[in-house]
Amino acid sequence: MERWSKSRVVLLGDVGYCAAPTSGRGTSQAVIGACILAGELATAGGEHTAAFAAYEQQMRGYVSLHQQAGREGAERFFMGQPTQEMLDLIAANAPEVARAQIVKLKDYPSAARCG
Repeated sequence: MERWSKSRVVLLGDVGYCAAPTSGRGTSQAVIGACILAGELATAGGEHTAAFAAYEQQMRGYVSLHQQAGREGAERFFMGQPTQEMLDLIAANAPEVARAQIVKLKDYPSAARCG
């Protein structure tokens, strides 16, 4: 989607940025997105528009990376009858494993902390 918010409505998780079933990242994206959205709402001082923009700005890169991994996973999943050699090669070089990253959340006020 071009934008994840309009007026006072914001999209979160698969509704806004599904990475694809083949990425294996849907739940983690939703939880991280919820934490970031809650933190931005808590620090925005009632300015939901600013909070939504900050949430989206922080999540876009993370989501784009996982959407690409989902596309690559789908290509492997829907290819023709693979040989064992091809499956071994795919497993050994799985790009989505190499792209796993640690997400560092901002230090939000204690009322908005996740975990």
